[in-house]
Amino acid sequence: MTASILAEAIRTLQDGGIANARQEARWLLNQILEASAGQSRRSDDGLTPEQEELLRSRLNRRVAGEPLQYIMGNVDFHCVQLDIGPGVLIPRPETEQLVEIAIGLYPGDGEICDACTGSGAIAIALAKTFPQAKVTATDISARALAWARQNASRLQLANVAFHQGDLLAPIPPAARFALITANPPYIAPDEYTRLDSTIKDHEPPEALIAHDHGQAIIKRLACDARTRLNPGAWLVCEIGDTQGPPLKEHFRRQGYQNVDIRRDFAGRDRFAIAQQPA
Repeated sequence: MTASILAEAIRTLQDGGIANARQEARWLLNQILEASAGQSRRSDDGLTPEQEELLRSRLNRRVAGEPLQYIMGNVDFHCVQLDIGPGVLIPRPETEQLVEIAIGLYPGDGEICDACTGSGAIAIALAKTFPQAKVTATDISARALAWARQNASRLQLANVAFHQGDLLAPIPPAARFALITANPPYIAPDEYTRLDSTIKDHEPPEALIAHDHGQAIIKRLACDARTRLNPGAWLVCEIGDTQGPPLKEHFRRQGYQNVDIRRDFAGRDRFAIAQQPA
């Protein structure tokens, strides 16, 4: 029966060193069963031979170190489910906190911009939350933008548009925003070498690594955003947990006011917010 298949899947993941083997095996098996709902032909073990082979393949991929989210092909993020896969950064729970901060700072009208959008996670969550707002998102990676556009299309969001290019460069010069958000690369090169192999071997390094102790891209965005924010508008960035003090000082030197560093649920510095002077 299916219970024996689940038990075998759990053992496979446990033997492969997967810490959350029981829950991950259940997720992988349930996804296969849900995809075949309504099919009547099953083997004695509760799966067709094709389903058994698919489950075995996915278990092997997981044991080999591929992220679970890539194998399943989607991830729940804030108020939406996103399709993801190789070539795009996996959205993290911390970034959902960034969305909540941005929602609290958005004045209720005006355009929104999300730089380094990746899968479109932040831009799409904000477009879903504020259907009256025009949301513009950018990324330097064509592969990442393909996922972002796929997600927006599947969710039928007509108020978000994506542009390929570096930070705010691909946006028309006259565009001004009530809110700019970003989850930019902020991992220093030496820190990157110490990351878990699940991340290093699979997620795109260009979405993770930045020079100047991980701060280079955030600093450039802080500079560029000064000419793109409406008076009183906000810039919200995800940052590394050791970058709060130097970035707070950098934002102040750029002329922002009400600069603050906020912590994630784990108590680590994770978000920099700054307001354009009114």
